[in-house]
Order: sequence, then C-alpha cells, then structure tokens
Amino acid sequence: MPVALIVEDEPLLMAELRDQLAALWPELTVVGHAENGVEAVSMLEALKPDVVFLDIQIPGLTGIEVARHVGEHAQIVFVTAYAEHAVQAFEAGAVDYIVKPVMAARLLQTVKRLKTRSTAPVPAGVWQQLAPAPVQHLKWIKASAGNTVRLVMVRDVQFFQSDGKYTRVVTSEGEALIRLPLKSLIEQLDPAQFTQIHRGAIVNLEAIDRIERDGTSMEIRLKGRTDKLAVSDAYTRQFRQM
Repeated sequence: MPVALIVEDEPLLMAELRDQLAALWPELTVVGHAENGVEAVSMLEALKPDVVFLDIQIPGLTGIEVARHVGEHAQIVFVTAYAEHAVQAFEAGAVDYIVKPVMAARLLQTVKRLKTRSTAPVPAGVWQQLAPAPVQHLKWIKASAGNTVRLVMVRDVQFFQSDGKYTRVVTSEGEALIRLPLKSLIEQLDPAQFTQIHRGAIVNLEAIDRIERDGTSMEIRLKGRTDKLAVSDAYTRQFRQM
C-alpha cells in the first residue's frame, strides 16, 4: 500500500488535501503532516513515504530545498499558489505541479499519473537524470577578528547575525566577521543543522537550550550564553513543538 507525506503550513489546506486524497485514492495512506521544511526533512527520513505532496512557500526551508532531500526515494508533487516556480519544481524531479486552489478533477489527473509511474518499471539512469546533484554544504569559513583571519568550522558556529555590511559569526570561543550576507549563507548551510529564525539571524539547532515565549513573541536561549535571539513571526511555526 502506498504511503504519503503532506508538507503544508496551513492546517485547513492540509486537511482539505488529505480529505480529497482519501476520496480519490483510498489505497493511499497519509502517514504524516509537516508544517515547515526542517520538520519535513526529518519526517522524510523517519517515514520514508512513497509520495510527497509539497508546498513551496513554507517556513524553515523552501519546498524546492526539501525536494533536494527526497531525491529518488519518493515521487514529488508540488501543491502551491505560485505558478512561477514550475520550472524549478520539475528540475527538482517533480512528477506534477498543482496550483492552488486544488480542484478535484485536477488532483485526479495527478493521482492517475502517480499510479502509472508507481507500477511502471524505471529505466536505469532515469533517477540520476531527474535528481539534482548532492548539495555540498559549507564546512568552514574564513572570518576576520580584528587584524586576524580565523578558520572557523561551521559545525562550531552557534549563530550568524547580520551586522551592517558584515555577518557576525559567533562560536563558544568568541566571534568574528565575514562579508557573506545571510541570504547567500543560508543556501550553503546544512538545513538539518542550521535554520533561519529572523531576517537577520541564523541559528545552529544543536546550540539551542530552550525556547521562551511571552505572549505572541518568541526568543531562543543558547547553551552556555546569555544571548537572546528573537524569532520573527515568519519563522515561529518551526519551533511550535519545542
């Protein structure tokens, strides 16, 4: 029996898609729901679904970034409100691309396509052509501390923070500066270890001690430090279960 994972940050849309799939494809079992990219990657590894229904604009990681972790292990269907990402989606190996709102007739076409692909033999080399090359994540960086240039291992960084034209690189041993902007930096970091929490901050998940909430606001406290890192509204969902 085929199993599926739904990645969608809007609970109502997630429930609607699940109900439509239950009606159109009774044999399919939805084994999990993820509301952000970090959670999705973790669930992919744990649940090993046959099909992933994937939104593109989700917190933590984009759907395109999550798709790179799927590779040949599952069939990907993008379900999104943004038609302009279709080319990227198919380059990431998508079987289909559905634009919201999801109509039953359109979803039925997708179901038929998935069933056909799941029963057809896969010629040698096809997955290698569809799947993107493995992402090489940043391992170390050169950072300036005064007049000294330091070699900093990325795994030792507790957080990165924008500081004018520079980016602060903070470790347990001190801090340094790099000129690489956060927007470029996040694309090179391992999403299983680092996540963006604010337009101006990226945190190492292993460095988080606890999450503090005060009403609707949320702050991260790091292990062995007094720093408080604010989590902006756009990124709070990924920490909801912590």
